[in-house]
Amino acid sequence: MNWSPSRREFLTVAGPGGVAPSVVTDRRASLGNVSLGNATDAVPDHPFAPTPEVEWSVDTETEEPLLRGSAADDAVYLTTETGVRGFSTDGRERWRRRIARDGADHPVEIHPGTGVVYAEGRAGIQALDAEDGHTRWRYAGESGVAERYVDVSLVTPETVFVHEDGIAAVAASDGHERWRFRPDDSLWFNPHLDGDTLYAGTTHGHLYALSATDGSVRWHADRSADGTPRFSVAGVTDDVVLAWGYETGRLYGFDCDDGALRWRFDADADERGFPGVVLEDTAYLGDGRRLRAISTAGGTERWRYDAGGPVVGWPRIDDRTAYFGTRGGVHAVSTADGTGRWRFSTDADARASVVGVTDGTVVVDSEAEAVYGLDAKRGRLRWRFDHPGRSRWLPQVTDDGVYFVTGSGTIYALSSPDSTPLYDAYRTATSPVALAVGGLVGAAVLARAYRRRDPDYDARGDSATPTEIADFELGDRLAGSDSAEVFEARNPAGDRVALTRVTPDAIADDAFEAAVEKWADLDVRGVLAVRTWGTEPSPWVATDPADASLADRAEDLPTADLAHALADAAETVHRAHRAGVTHGALGPGTLWLSDGEVRVSGWRLAAARRAESPVRPTEPNDDPETADGDRLAVLAAGLLGGSATDPDRPDELDAVLSRALAADSADGYDSPLRFADALRWAVRETGMPRKGVGE
Repeated sequence: MNWSPSRREFLTVAGPGGVAPSVVTDRRASLGNVSLGNATDAVPDHPFAPTPEVEWSVDTETEEPLLRGSAADDAVYLTTETGVRGFSTDGRERWRRRIARDGADHPVEIHPGTGVVYAEGRAGIQALDAEDGHTRWRYAGESGVAERYVDVSLVTPETVFVHEDGIAAVAASDGHERWRFRPDDSLWFNPHLDGDTLYAGTTHGHLYALSATDGSVRWHADRSADGTPRFSVAGVTDDVVLAWGYETGRLYGFDCDDGALRWRFDADADERGFPGVVLEDTAYLGDGRRLRAISTAGGTERWRYDAGGPVVGWPRIDDRTAYFGTRGGVHAVSTADGTGRWRFSTDADARASVVGVTDGTVVVDSEAEAVYGLDAKRGRLRWRFDHPGRSRWLPQVTDDGVYFVTGSGTIYALSSPDSTPLYDAYRTATSPVALAVGGLVGAAVLARAYRRRDPDYDARGDSATPTEIADFELGDRLAGSDSAEVFEARNPAGDRVALTRVTPDAIADDAFEAAVEKWADLDVRGVLAVRTWGTEPSPWVATDPADASLADRAEDLPTADLAHALADAAETVHRAHRAGVTHGALGPGTLWLSDGEVRVSGWRLAAARRAESPVRPTEPNDDPETADGDRLAVLAAGLLGGSATDPDRPDELDAVLSRALAADSADGYDSPLRFADALRWAVRETGMPRKGVGE
């Protein structure tokens, strides 16, 4: 909820009470030299990231299920080790079927068709009706009794190609075997159908072109002398079929008409399956840390792009752009010449996989961390969905949305949020230009967006919100974020308090208690005093009552009153520094109005959360007091930026804010007290503040 970037592009978001994820960067921006990890979205760790709309969710109470979508049938299928369940795209369960299997430790393999889904099991293959799950037909292999595992290799509306003692073509209408082909050695990976020709590779370097009608061999290429490559068919163009040789790391081009070898390209990758995609006359190959574009006509390299780290999976091509992931990032590259269009950082040490592009959104799964939706043209973050439970499987992307299942079996149907004013403002405020010139305009936009955030929360209601905590009766919600909420509350004696409830698992109990004890011991004027705290059912702290956050009232205050209120907060921070305590996450949600006076809350909570993080961030300044000053400067710029059209706004105020936001801390104010004095001086001619800010 809070926004606190420093002059050095240090960003920390503190929720109500100061509980926050940590956001760190060592990048700096200036008018003449802008260097950003995200070429178009300089928002490390993505504070205020919008969350997608959860259209529906279903808890299936299963372990490590697999999810598959079917656009043809408007269906989503969930499989476990014992069966299959069919859901409509509105979350309604249509049916469930048990599939007999022998000692399997992974979900049932399914292959959606049109109006049907094919499930592999102990008895062979079952064709299940997509609408009600009844068995249309079974296929148990050539003998009629499944003697070995039967794999579905490829599905078309007319034919199901299965892998069982070679390749068999089974009629999709009734499960009747039409033909069978047995190569001299075992098949490797799935075949590829192009027109009426089926291409299949083997484990010993053979490639076959078969008639899809009757299974007859049209041609056969033998490259077993090349170190017995295990051939998988990478793709087919008008005149070339491409085969990937696992273990040899080679890409081959064969003539479609007769199987003659046209060319061979040596790569560094040794992936089991082809680590790329073939589109028109180009093969896009993820080769170590490079993405290569290979001409399918001659096998020559057209261009290469260095991603700076190993390419994850294979690229997704859309609108003349190749999208792919690396560890901790996503890249968009022009397919015309290999120039980078944008880069996006997840700011996490996790493999990022591009799982699809839909409706102008690039969907990315960051391993064990979150699912992201990125603007395809500019790379800006549209939404982020934090994993509520780790999943072994990638999300499914359809034209209707994104479907994701957790390891504990909850299915989520996601769509892009309708409006993201807070994050859009945040991105504007932290853009290179805004930072280079002091960020005043961008900060003003952010402050207004903060005040507009989620205005309908109370009207909507939230069944998950408790009505009481410990012995406190909760009243109106004053503020909230993903990590904490602040409520009006009353103790058993009827006395008013402000109660901050921290989201479960947002901070460890011992870290929370240590931070609150430090806060409670801080006997300094201007601190929102702690009355009591606890950790059940989740961490909470009760303080003196608060009427509203300063950010909520800022738009209604005269410029002079607001400047004096911020000066009072800065002076409180200075007193705390003199007492040996730093805040660690100053932001809009930590400055409160209580009986007309400004009070500062949330002391040490965000810092405690950062300290327990497995990836310790680095503060922008070695001196945490200076870091507090940085956050104060940007907070003041954000809140006071909204008064830019105030005819009584003095020119000196902009000068004070510009100095506070100086790129070099040596050019700024050497303490919060000096900053407070400068703010009061800047508005000295606009009249004395009213007694009681916001009254």
